Amino acid sequence: MKNTANKNITAVFTSLALAAFFIALAGTGRAQNQDASGGPFIVKDTDSDSPGTNIVTRIVAIKAEIGGTPPFALQWKVDRGHGFESIPGATNATYRIGNAQVSDAGLYSLFATNSFGHISTTPVPLIVSEGVD
Repeated sequence: MKNTANKNITAVFTSLALAAFFIALAGTGRAQNQDASGGPFIVKDTDSDSPGTNIVTRIVAIKAEIGGTPPFALQWKVDRGHGFESIPGATNATYRIGNAQVSDAGLYSLFATNSFGHISTTPVPLIVSEGVD
């Protein structure tokens, strides 16, 4: 009987701790998908400093912010119509394209992994066209 009571108390305590964690989180402006597991979560979703359409040669920065328990493995990926593919060397929270080309157009998303799980940001479109700015 004692073991059952201890298990019930532990379960209630754990549930209350998680509830308090989510209540405390509600007013912080952080992503609401954060949990107590330590897995990565989105603090700031994918954003770009570029206008809707970019002219060839423009400098573009795409960024996101990830929270959770470090260390993280970050990888930017692009979907050009055939599924997401890793961008070689794009392993920081900000991905910069120093000389945008039409071939850079696509959907960009940051994929984050740690020992507790993984998440990806909402894909943001990058449109690049030849023409006059």
